[in-house]
Amino acid sequence: MILNQVSRLGHFLVILVLVASVLVRSPHGAEAGLWTPDVNECAFLADINAYRRSYGLRAISLSRTLSMAADNHSRYMARTDDIDHTLGSLSWSANIRQYGYPSDLAIGENVLAGRQSAGGALVLWESSYAHNQNMLNSTWRAIGIARAVNLDGTYRFYWTTTFGAGTDETISC
Repeated sequence: MILNQVSRLGHFLVILVLVASVLVRSPHGAEAGLWTPDVNECAFLADINAYRRSYGLRAISLSRTLSMAADNHSRYMARTDDIDHTLGSLSWSANIRQYGYPSDLAIGENVLAGRQSAGGALVLWESSYAHNQNMLNSTWRAIGIARAVNLDGTYRFYWTTTFGAGTDETISC
């Protein structure tokens, strides 16, 4: 009898740990519905769409799922005071997919740190050939934008833009 109770308790604890790890590590599409852009992210959307139009490209829509992934990445960089396309052992593409962006659509990403304003971020990315090509890719239909702040960090401001070839849940600024 005591052995059965211990066994049941062990099974319960294993299940509890598994459920908790899924809840903590795997964001769901519903979480993307909680993200809303701030004034800096809206400014970047306006700036990048004006920039794209100046090259004869269509405007891109703001995606909640791509923005939630961008927000996660920017917050990670601010927390770790590091600029990288990985979040520890998580790749940038896995980060985007875990927020529910469709796996059959092409994706891209730009990251940077040190620019406070949307215009400053755009200018820095314009001056980098690879980042500029990413922003001017005619395949993109949607964008995620996020800026995180860590005033004690080396760079203080951490930006991520994520791009997608299709639109999912779009929002307005």
